[in-house]
Amino acid sequence: MSLPATCRAAVMTGRRQMEVRELPVPAVSADDGLLMVEAAGVCGADVGFFNQDLSPRVLGHENVGIVAAAGPLAQDRWGVREGDRVAIEEYLPCGHCDFCRSGEYRSCLESDASANPNALRFGSTPVAVPPALWGGYADYLYLHPRSVLHPLPSSIPASLASMALPLGNGYQWAYLDGRVGPGDSVLIFGPGQQGLACVLAAREAGAGTIIISGLERDAARLAVAAKLGAHHTFVTGPDLREQVLSVVGADGVDLTIDTAAGNEQTVNQALDLTRKRGRLVIPAATRRPLEGVDFYKITRKHLTVAGARGHSYAAVEWAIGLMAGGRHPLDLMTSLERGLPDAADAVLGTAGELDVPVIHAAIVPSLA
Repeated sequence: MSLPATCRAAVMTGRRQMEVRELPVPAVSADDGLLMVEAAGVCGADVGFFNQDLSPRVLGHENVGIVAAAGPLAQDRWGVREGDRVAIEEYLPCGHCDFCRSGEYRSCLESDASANPNALRFGSTPVAVPPALWGGYADYLYLHPRSVLHPLPSSIPASLASMALPLGNGYQWAYLDGRVGPGDSVLIFGPGQQGLACVLAAREAGAGTIIISGLERDAARLAVAAKLGAHHTFVTGPDLREQVLSVVGADGVDLTIDTAAGNEQTVNQALDLTRKRGRLVIPAATRRPLEGVDFYKITRKHLTVAGARGHSYAAVEWAIGLMAGGRHPLDLMTSLERGLPDAADAVLGTAGELDVPVIHAAIVPSLA
C-alpha cells in the first residue's frame, strides 16, 4: 500500500479545542507499522481529556482499521500481514515485567500514565512524542512495536467494531471480575456504553435477573438496555432501594457493578443492596478519597469488593466474537458517526451535550 507523506489528524489543542492538522506519516521500520484507521470509538475518558487543559494530542484509543504497513519483525510478532483488518488495544505494555508475564499487562507501568508520567498509551500520548500519531482521530495510527492487536472479521461494520474495547470491559467486569453466572441477580449502576456492555455479558452468562439504573435523562439508554437483555430498568432516586429489593427479595443482589460514579452515593447504595457474601465491582472512580462510606458493611456482610480497570486480551476476543455472532441488536449502541472535521461533536455527544441521545460515537476518517 502506497503511503502519503502526511495525513490528517483531529488534534486536541487545549481545553475543549480541537482542529484538523496535517501530521507527518512516519517511515516504517522492521518492528513497527501503520494502521489505516477505519473508525475510532469515543470513550468517556476522551470526554475527560477534552475538558482538561492538556498539551496537544490526538485522542482515540478504541481503534480499528487495516494494517497499511508493517515491518517483517512486527508482522511475525503480531501474527498479521499488510492488508489485514485488526482492532487495537490502548495498552503498550513492555512484555517482560511480572504483570505482562502473568497476562495482566493492563497494570504494566510502561503503559500506565497514572503511575508513570513517561508511559506510552494510544489516545493520550502527546503529539510532542514522536511520531505524534498516537490516537485514532486520524487517517493513520502509528503501530508501536509493543502494540496489542486482534484479528477482526470483515463482516463487522467499522463503527460497531470500534466498540470492541468497551464491550470487552463489560465482559471483564461482569464475568471475569464479577463472576456472574447462571441464575445470578445483577445490579448495574449507569446505562452508558460500559454499563450496557455489562448487561450483555450478564445475559450471555445466563444471569437470572439483570437490573440497571440511570438518571432521568438516561431514558433512551435505559430503553436500549431493555432491548439488550436487562429485565428491569430503574431511575436512580429515593425509591431505588425499594424497587430493587421488590424484585430480588430482602437479601439483595448477588453482584453489583458501579459504572456510573464511584462516589459516596453509589458505593453506599451498592454496599446496601448487595447480599451477604455477594460481590461488588467498582470500575468507576471519583479520583478522590470518599467520605462517609459505610466500610463496616463490607466486613459485616462478608462482601468481596473488587476494583476494576480496563480489559484483558480474552475479554476483547469475547467482544469481537459477540459482534461477529450477530445475536444482539448492538447497532442500537452505535448512535453517532462523525468525520475528522467534526470530531469534537462526537466527544460532546458522548458527554451528553448534543440534542440527540448518544451511547457510543465513532470518528470515521473517511467521512467528509
